[in-house]
Amino acid sequence: MSGAILFLNRWPLYEDERRWENRLAAPEIVFCPETDRVTYICDEGGLSAVPADAERVHVVADFGDLEGVLGTVDAVVRDEGPFDHVIGFSEMLLDLAATLRERYGIAGSTTEETSRFRDKTVMKETLSRAGLRVPRWASCRTEDQILAAAEEFGYPVIVKPVRGASSQGVREIASAEELRALCAEQSLHDLEIEEFVQGEILHVDGVLDAAGKPLFLCTSRYISTCLDFELLGEPLGSVFQTDPAVRGRCEDFAVSCLTALGLRSSAFHLELFDTGDELVFLEVGARVPGADVPYVIHDVHGVNLFRLWVDVLLGRPVDPPVPEPEASGGWLIIPGPRPLPQKITEATPLLGEVPYVYRELVPRAGEVLVSRPGSYATLQGGRFLFRGGTQEQIEQAVRQARAQYRLTTEPAP
Repeated sequence: MSGAILFLNRWPLYEDERRWENRLAAPEIVFCPETDRVTYICDEGGLSAVPADAERVHVVADFGDLEGVLGTVDAVVRDEGPFDHVIGFSEMLLDLAATLRERYGIAGSTTEETSRFRDKTVMKETLSRAGLRVPRWASCRTEDQILAAAEEFGYPVIVKPVRGASSQGVREIASAEELRALCAEQSLHDLEIEEFVQGEILHVDGVLDAAGKPLFLCTSRYISTCLDFELLGEPLGSVFQTDPAVRGRCEDFAVSCLTALGLRSSAFHLELFDTGDELVFLEVGARVPGADVPYVIHDVHGVNLFRLWVDVLLGRPVDPPVPEPEASGGWLIIPGPRPLPQKITEATPLLGEVPYVYRELVPRAGEVLVSRPGSYATLQGGRFLFRGGTQEQIEQAVRQARAQYRLTTEPAP
């Protein structure tokens, strides 16, 4: 028996068959009804993912209201008894899951352990002490202090939230004047400043077992960057790397970082710089990668990272996946138009037009994009998945898709 599971969920499942996000994380896929007694704590969005026959379902108004959530869970524990596991897939629920484990004496990642993967200053401090290369950084306290740090690092510098995701709130600052303006317009609370590292950005994704050993690893190279997507509206994507030397170098570095951080029984998404001379840590999340990475991993290698993560957490027997080392794949997201709302007048489907595109999500003429997406894995201006070719062929197909796609809009009332 896996025992009693408290599952925290804020991710919806869409009935629209055009959209595939969150489907690999569906409870029917990751849990076993014969052995897993699951209680659901969800918000209104996450309620759509709860199985229709689920008996233990509790809705909270806002996961950001910690006292309200704790009151709900206290009542659930009184009524249903203790839990053996707390599971939440969203980056924004990792802190809450750790708090609940400590509150009710449940095994798993603690708040201190979780902070190494949520607080960017803690993760860099931990890795720096272990002798691993990280960007020079400093917590933001006063204007004079961060101006001094910027002078030490050299411009441009990066200012980012200490806890955040998807490059939201990240700023690239080119001068002291720009940095002073930033200090004048917003609070420095919960921000950090770090050196700008010049190099290509790659990401290593996978799942570690209870001993911290990798069960599955996949290395990808970004097309553009998350920061350029967020700030400049550049298309974003990545391609699986198949060169054994590239993979070995990046995955050895990633595992060294994860070992220093003490990660066990978890999925992870680790980003790093390759400057040509060295690898430099960027950041890491103790969760499945975002955007379309897990879907292409599943479709190319047959590995559901969400299910593998849950199998490890629940102590199920796991046969390590054996991916095809020569198989590549990739994804590309075209950002939505700005400013919103915008009505789609034309979008060019690429399925059947660009080699190796096997799935797409393209807005339809007449659709109105009303609000900015909260994550990469949603409608956006267009999403494309690639598989079936070599790394070089996939890279060329991504470039072709980026050049060929056309999206036209008009302001909507």
